[in-house]
Amino acid sequence: MKRAFVFATSAMAVVSASADAGVIGFAAFSRIASNGNRVIDVVAVMQNANDRLLNVYGADLRNNAGAGGASFFTQQAGAATRGWKPDAASSTRSSIVDSFCTIGVEGGSPYEGQYNAAGATGADGNFSTGWTTLGNTVPPLAGWFLSPPTLPDNRAESLSTFTGTRLDNGGSASSNFGIWCGHLVMNGAATSCLWSATAAIKDGVTMQNSTGSAVQFQMIPAPGAIALVGVAGLAASRRRRA
Repeated sequence: MKRAFVFATSAMAVVSASADAGVIGFAAFSRIASNGNRVIDVVAVMQNANDRLLNVYGADLRNNAGAGGASFFTQQAGAATRGWKPDAASSTRSSIVDSFCTIGVEGGSPYEGQYNAAGATGADGNFSTGWTTLGNTVPPLAGWFLSPPTLPDNRAESLSTFTGTRLDNGGSASSNFGIWCGHLVMNGAATSCLWSATAAIKDGVTMQNSTGSAVQFQMIPAPGAIALVGVAGLAASRRRRA
């Protein structure tokens, strides 16, 4: 039987079970958009392309983008986009003005090159406010799911389709498969964005369910880390030219 996995950014231990471990962590793809906002796409990382994400729950999402360092996530004006519920037509990875939750990609693949959030994503009982009304924060312990879970939307995909600086939590750096579960937009001056949540999947190999959690996963890279990534890229480019 699979065991649950707990991943943390501090001194908490990472528990491993088997070669096919199901959820192995979360990854964040963080970037500054053309309008100055910070955009972060969050992915539950799996070990193979046949895994399916069932739900995300027990979420605690925080940043310091608001007044006095309070949490504040940007929501686009308009009835269809002002809450955390994704709109299949306008909630996309390229959005730089709207935050939303999702379980995968609408239809399981990009439509005409655009990655749209899964419109069949629903909220659990802990998502008490802000799902379909204006909500600049996420309620404590909120969760979201795909209904029905047999839709193609929640299949793992290659993480090469995401843009931004990749940050990894737990053992997620060892895999390039994952399922999109959040699109967070905030003021570009924010220096902290923390993700705590549990993801539940159906393993595509064993057909068993398993879970993995992150605790206070920091999804904004420190300035020094960005500089190191740039230096590494420059060095690689010089080696290729040589």
